[in-house]
Amino acid sequence: MNAPSPSETVLVVDDAPASLGMLTDALEEAGYTVLVAQDGRKALDIAARITPSAILMDAIMPELDGFETSKQIKQLDALRDVPVLFMTGLSQTEHIVRGLESGGVDYVTKPVDPDELIARLRVHISNARNTHSAHVALDASGRFLISVDLSGRICWATPQALALLDGKGTRDEETFGELPVEATEWLRGYLLEASKHALGNNDVVAAMSGLSLRFSYAGQISSGEHLLRVTEVVGGGPSDILRRSFDLTEREAEVLTWIANGKSNKEIAVILEMSPRTVNKHLDRIFGKLGVENRTSAAVVSLKRILEG
Repeated sequence: MNAPSPSETVLVVDDAPASLGMLTDALEEAGYTVLVAQDGRKALDIAARITPSAILMDAIMPELDGFETSKQIKQLDALRDVPVLFMTGLSQTEHIVRGLESGGVDYVTKPVDPDELIARLRVHISNARNTHSAHVALDASGRFLISVDLSGRICWATPQALALLDGKGTRDEETFGELPVEATEWLRGYLLEASKHALGNNDVVAAMSGLSLRFSYAGQISSGEHLLRVTEVVGGGPSDILRRSFDLTEREAEVLTWIANGKSNKEIAVILEMSPRTVNKHLDRIFGKLGVENRTSAAVVSLKRILEG
C-alpha cells in the first residue's frame, strides 16, 4: 500500500497519555506527521493554526468532550472537509449516532487496532482530498449546489447557493445550518428507494430562510455527503405549471417545457446538461403521466396547459 505524503498530518486528541503514546508511535511508523492534544480546547487551538489531514478524536474527555469539540471544528471553514474519526470504548448506537451527527465520518472502538485504524485513515484522507477538489470545482461552476449529510446538516454550499440559503439574513454567520425537516426526511426516503432500485421522487419543496426552495438530488459527493441542487420556487413559470398539473418531477417538467418549445432530445441534453439517453428515460415517464404516446402529443398537451395558466 502506498505510504502517506510527507505533508499528511494527523491530529490525535486523547486525555490518556498511554493512548496518545501508542497512537503516535503507530502513526509515525506508518509515515504520518503527528500532532497531539490532551483536551478539546487544545485541539481547537492547534487545528485553527495547522490544518491536519485527519483528526482522531477521543469521544469522552473532561470539560469539552469529543462530540462538542468536533462540532466546533466543523464550524471553521478550513476544517469542514477534514475527516474526524472518533475513538472510544462506548459502542452503543446512540453514541455512534451522536458522533456522526457532530461531524464524524467513522467510529473506532477501543482498544484500537493500529493496523485497522491506519487503513481507515488512508481511505478517509483520500475521500476528503477528493471531496475538497470537487468543492473547489463546483465553487467555480456558478451553480446553486449544496452538500448535506443524512442528519440534514448542510456541510458546504457554492457561493450562489449560500446567497439563496441566507434568504432574509437569518442564517447563522458561523454555520450553513440544516435542511428543513421535510427535506431531510425526503432525502433519506429517496436514498432508501434508490437502494432498492425503485423510482423515488428526486425533488422536494420546503420553506427555508423565508423562501420556498426546491431541493433536488444531484449525486453523492463522498461516503457521507450528498449533493443537492437548490432553486427558489417563484411559481407561475411554464415548468412549475407543468410540474403541478401532471405530477412531474422538476427534471421531467424541465424536459417537457423544452419539448413544448420544439427542442430535440439532443438540444435538451445540452441545455439541461444530461445525456440524450437520460432525456429519453424522462420522456418515457412523461408520456405515461400525460397519457400520450409520442413527443408531438406531449408538446400539444403541455402547450395547452401552459396557455391555460
